[in-house]
Amino acid sequence: MSRRVTAALAELWQQRRPNCPPVGYKLRDPYRNVWVRFHLLPESKRYAEEESEYTVVLER
Repeated sequence: MSRRVTAALAELWQQRRPNCPPVGYKLRDPYRNVWVRFHLLPESKRYAEEESEYTVVLER
């Protein structure tokens, strides 16, 4: 990512979420009403256990 793009994203973040840094675990409480979790594995599994599941995670 270029410096210009990084700077633009940082500025946009400050405009929209000035009270919280863009750090996942710090977003949960102040923005609980818009919190979302994405599951990468089938059946909402959280951790890969087999080689084929690691492949799915890397592809996504």
